Amino acid sequence: MPGIHERIRQSIATLPRLDIALKKTPLEEAGNLSRVLGGPRIFVKRDDLTGVALGGNKLRNLEFRLAHAMKDEPDTVIVGLDLQSNSARQTVGACNKLGLRTVLVLEGRRPDTIQGNLLVDYLLGAEVHFAADVHEQRTMLDRLAAAVRAGGGRPHILNDNPMFDVASAVAYLEVTLEIVEQLDALGKTPDCIYMSSSGKGQAGMILAQKLLDLRFAMHGVTATDEFHIPSRTATIANQTSTAIGLDVTVDEKDVVNFDDFVGEGYGIPSEAGNEAVRLFARTEGIILDPIYTGKAAAGLVAHVREGRFASDDVVVFVHTGGTPAIFTWNELWL
Repeated sequence: MPGIHERIRQSIATLPRLDIALKKTPLEEAGNLSRVLGGPRIFVKRDDLTGVALGGNKLRNLEFRLAHAMKDEPDTVIVGLDLQSNSARQTVGACNKLGLRTVLVLEGRRPDTIQGNLLVDYLLGAEVHFAADVHEQRTMLDRLAAAVRAGGGRPHILNDNPMFDVASAVAYLEVTLEIVEQLDALGKTPDCIYMSSSGKGQAGMILAQKLLDLRFAMHGVTATDEFHIPSRTATIANQTSTAIGLDVTVDEKDVVNFDDFVGEGYGIPSEAGNEAVRLFARTEGIILDPIYTGKAAAGLVAHVREGRFASDDVVVFVHTGGTPAIFTWNELWL
């Protein structure tokens, strides 16, 4: 009879999937960071190294999202995202590998200087449009899809893909298995995992918490105040559980997510996040970003300084990528 890890992987394998990302990303110990903080053993799961278009967590999600999209045999993928979206960059790269044209509708004004993710979008060859707000963005998505159809093409609007949320949770259910297995090879088990999440990726890790015979805490740190994270996370987790046939239910009370590191707002660097970016860079040579991973790392750093962990605890920080943002916010580092 297969073990629990194999049974979970068999459940994941019931979903259509493409092979796009580099998986089983490294888990490296951050010994210098641990010593500087005077805290627990800290390990970094390097999901910034997933390959295509400078890597990041979205490539794992896209393996499921785009597999669903390919059922309709599209030749063009259209997606509406934020101006400096990590997801946009990785979507264009993934579509390039699949031989698909990509059209981006980004919320915001075209900047005078093209930097960060937007620069990579252009380098990858995306057709880029700008929308003033989410309402104009939705109108443009539909209009551009109609134009593709009128020209004889086959568009797929990725925002309408039913796997949009579930794909993230499934991906990070699998990542949790990787983390546990990598630590097991070192004779260790996780005591706590930190990750930047507004609900989707964390949903998968909470499913892993419930399924695995391990007692580890899952600490999400959100970079936005847009959502009620506990209810959103529980909903996505339960949708995912149903989608892959798991016999497990998640309640809001199962969700631990910290919203006190958002700072001034979504997409705006914070002082604590910027300090964490410098700290990781100057102790370990690991480059975070000031929008997502930096703020999640600020949560980890603050909690270590508060004495929440013993010196022999094993804490894992999931690096979900986003590195191009350091160039958008270049003046922070000078």
